[in-house]
Amino acid sequence: MFNTGMSVDILRDCLVAAAPLDLLGMRLLQTCPQPGLYPTDLPRETLKEAVSEIVDYTGRCTAVARRLSHLAPIPLTTTEILEFGL
Repeated sequence: MFNTGMSVDILRDCLVAAAPLDLLGMRLLQTCPQPGLYPTDLPRETLKEAVSEIVDYTGRCTAVARRLSHLAPIPLTTTEILEFGL
């Protein structure tokens, strides 16, 4: 483990600044007239691209979650939570 010197405020600002990812599969689902329905008239290549994108994104999220689970905790020295006081 290493200490990056990153404060809670810097981490929060970094996460807030991250733009939402635009996935083709999500855009295709949003074009359906009713929630829960799937588009049925898609070209095979479009469907293949959308599924590949979501599988890749899921893999990257899993890798990031694994890396985050191994980070050292960031102490909150300026926040008091009275319900958990000792």
